[in-house]
Amino acid sequence: MKKTIFVLTIAILIFATHSIINAEEHETVLSAPDNWQSEILPFPLGFAQDIDLVGFEDLRFAPGWSDSTSQEFWAYMFVWHVEKNSAMTEEILTKYFNSYYDGLMNIDHNNKIDSLKTNQLDKTICLFVKTPDGFSGKMRVYDRFFTKDYLTLNIKVKESICPKTDKQIIWCDISPKNFSHEVWGIFDNVKLIIECE
Repeated sequence: MKKTIFVLTIAILIFATHSIINAEEHETVLSAPDNWQSEILPFPLGFAQDIDLVGFEDLRFAPGWSDSTSQEFWAYMFVWHVEKNSAMTEEILTKYFNSYYDGLMNIDHNNKIDSLKTNQLDKTICLFVKTPDGFSGKMRVYDRFFTKDYLTLNIKVKESICPKTDKQIIWCDISPKNFSHEVWGIFDNVKLIIECE
């Protein structure tokens, strides 16, 4: 499993146009159990440069996220810790996440997986709705890392402004499981460690 996470991390870094050496370093804003993998990526993201945010993405991967037999498969979360920008809307989230997952899965503008050159594939399809707690969404993506097949990911998005740092915090929990599934409880193990109140 660690090898798979390492391979995915390397793949993300290959997509990035900024090398680790030249990238600005950012301190984590999250605390998670020791068995969760972590990664920090600066904006603009190398694989999704049209997401016009300034700051960084702080990711945490559940222990079973790369295991297709685990209920934690593709269960991960991230925080975008960024300069204040426009408030999130369904339209903005759709634009950002289409770009994010098309880039992450290396889908080019001709709707094919560039590195595989084998299949014509639909681009990412997202649908977000406003909820009392933020937004919930459903995304149809192509999983080029594990299953090499289509995958539906569910997502919860919460947005806030941290008065002490004057930063916008966009919190995203992601899993293929329905929102009623117990796996969503694991995200409670990840905490924001910056003081905002």
